[in-house]
This record gives sequence, C-alpha cells and structure tokens, in this order.
Amino acid sequence: MHIRPATPVPLTCAILDDDEINRLTLEHYLERNGRLQLLAMLAGSVEGLEFFSQERRVDVLFLDVEMPDLNGLDMLRLLPEPPQVVLTTAHENFAFDAFELRVVDYLVKPFTYERFEQAVERVVERLRSEPPLAPHPIHPTL
Repeated sequence: MHIRPATPVPLTCAILDDDEINRLTLEHYLERNGRLQLLAMLAGSVEGLEFFSQERRVDVLFLDVEMPDLNGLDMLRLLPEPPQVVLTTAHENFAFDAFELRVVDYLVKPFTYERFEQAVERVVERLRSEPPLAPHPIHPTL
C-alpha cells in the first residue's frame, strides 16, 4: 500500500491596501509563494469592514496602515475576531501600536519577496503554536 504525503492546505488570505500597485505586487508574491489562497483584494478600510462584517473569514490579512476614511490599525481594532495580520506600510512609526494589536509581522514598503516569505513563515509558525479553538461544551438535556 502506497500512502501519499498529505498536501498542505493553503492558508486563505485577503489583501487590503488602497494602492493598486501594492495590491498587485502582493498578489504576485502570493501566487509565487503557493502556500496562500487569495480570497479578496480590498481597496480600502470601509470595504474591509464590509467584507469581515459579512461573516467572511480568512487565515491571514495583509493590511496597509495609511488609508482614507479609516486607517488599518483602527479598522483592525473594530474586528471582533481578526485573522492573523501582516501589516504592509511605508511608515515605520506604527510598529508599537501594531504589536500591541498582536500583528504577526510588519513589512515596510517596498519589501522584497524574501522578506514577504519570512512574514508568511511567521504566520505559519503562529498558527501552529496557537491552541485550537475549544469545542463548545455539551450540555446534557434533562
């Protein structure tokens, strides 16, 4: 009997960035990486809030900080159950707030594909180390 090794299930992800070039660059990196499945490319924080308010879930969110209407960190604060987040920003001065919000990584634009790969590996490691969600307790009926 021949058993094939299990194919790793790709992590689902979304890109939220108001700059089209940045979205396309991340999309290219995701395709090249092969471990991530892109479910949504969102152009702003309002669009992001709408996406997540419709009970949509992803494993990873690549999130820009500076956007019109609502910055990425404020949007993240509004999510009741945020996914793993990798910030993508041109500014280094948001790092303290970002890590208080438990982001996995902080990529300063422009970043290389190799640096992107490091961020993906950190996401994978965090997901491996987090305990699985506890099942709902079963209450016997009387």
